[in-house]
Amino acid sequence: MQSIRAWKAAGVSHVASSMRYYSMRRDAVRPVRGMVDRLGLAYRKYEQITDAGRKAVESFGFQPITTPILEYSSIFERSLGQDSDVVGKELYKFQDSSSDWMTMRPEGTAAVVRAVIHNALTASLPQKLYYSGPMFRHERPQKGRLRQFEQFGVEVIGISHPASDVECIESAWNFLNSLPLAGDLELQINTIGDAESRMAYRQGLTAYLSDFKEDLSEDSRRRLTTNPLRILDSKDENDKKILLRAPKLATYMSDNSRDHFNYVCRGLEALGIPYKVNDKLVRGLDYYQHTVWEVVCNSQGLGKSQATILAGGRYDGLVETMGGPKLPGIGWAAGIDRLALLVADQKVQLPPAPIPVLIIRNGTQTEGSELNKHTIDQSLYNYAMKVAQVIRQKHKSFVYHPIINPQKKVVSSIASHPPVSKQLAHVLGADLIPQKVVLVGGDEMESSSVVLRDTETKKQTKMSLDEVLTALS
Repeated sequence: MQSIRAWKAAGVSHVASSMRYYSMRRDAVRPVRGMVDRLGLAYRKYEQITDAGRKAVESFGFQPITTPILEYSSIFERSLGQDSDVVGKELYKFQDSSSDWMTMRPEGTAAVVRAVIHNALTASLPQKLYYSGPMFRHERPQKGRLRQFEQFGVEVIGISHPASDVECIESAWNFLNSLPLAGDLELQINTIGDAESRMAYRQGLTAYLSDFKEDLSEDSRRRLTTNPLRILDSKDENDKKILLRAPKLATYMSDNSRDHFNYVCRGLEALGIPYKVNDKLVRGLDYYQHTVWEVVCNSQGLGKSQATILAGGRYDGLVETMGGPKLPGIGWAAGIDRLALLVADQKVQLPPAPIPVLIIRNGTQTEGSELNKHTIDQSLYNYAMKVAQVIRQKHKSFVYHPIINPQKKVVSSIASHPPVSKQLAHVLGADLIPQKVVLVGGDEMESSSVVLRDTETKKQTKMSLDEVLTALS
């Protein structure tokens, strides 16, 4: 009986170990929830969007900057505010081996401002910078919302004049309109005033909403004591009904804030940029003031809840809050992942198809060979690679190395090689189909020539290396 029990226990242990092993294997090869691999067409979309962003903002004099993905947690906790949703619920935060608290950046502005201060760029103003890269927030993954998401953005440090607001919005508008997006764009703008206006409005709004505290959604009740302006952006239907009679920010606006916003509106009109004033529009981060804006895209590709594809605003107190001098700032960021959902596959700009160099087998048999396949001498491989090298150096298109049969193991320097028909089938079945193919065999090696094949007409022409370079130009 004891041996049976021992056997059963061993069996259970073995099964449990196997289950853990296979579970570990699955975890080892899948990405973290809310994070995705980007390759093929998806990568080409990302590349096209970021290239369009670079071209758009460089025409306004912006210069590139990169910052580390990992920052000290204090960088974001000071800038975003302890009461913001990002700091309260969404940070990827951990303590390293030196007992320092580290955070994977949840947004780009605070990191860029930190870099401006650290590198003493405040001594040379204004600074107009742009960036792109991954950000991290522990949110519930859904369409258009990932835990690792890509952003393209700009920051302007050192200009307080509202003309900078107009120029910043114009650069964003030009960028989005340079992309082949499926859907209509709408620019929504608002002002949340200066610090004095916002404080007075916060008190008035809090007093009004306190009378409806028990009727507010759970999130709005929490925000009532931490960040009541965020309640204006609530998606809860009952919250929206309560807000219909809430006091308006315009009632509390200082003359300076009102003049600033009026200048922005008139500037956009002068540039022919259509906009809509949305007095419910606020930004989720504490450092914003004066002008804030969002661009939404009405498209089935996103849905209503994720319709915002770009957002920005002015943050005149952020540099000082982070330990720098008192300087104005403004910027915007666009979600590349959401923009990619709006770019149809057919609109993606693909690179020219690589021109492959294929080897023609010489037709001899290897006596006694276990594989009993046609073989290629290494000298022909060397010649094919030399042809590829010459074309690659002098021709704009990329060139593949000779194709080796991936199904066969190379057992010596004389390798089994597929027939040219299979090689052509492989090339013509690729995502990018070349118009021309270069063929080389023993005869071509002896005469230092190649055969150029048109993949559409199937016409083949033997020519010298100089002639093929001319034909491919």
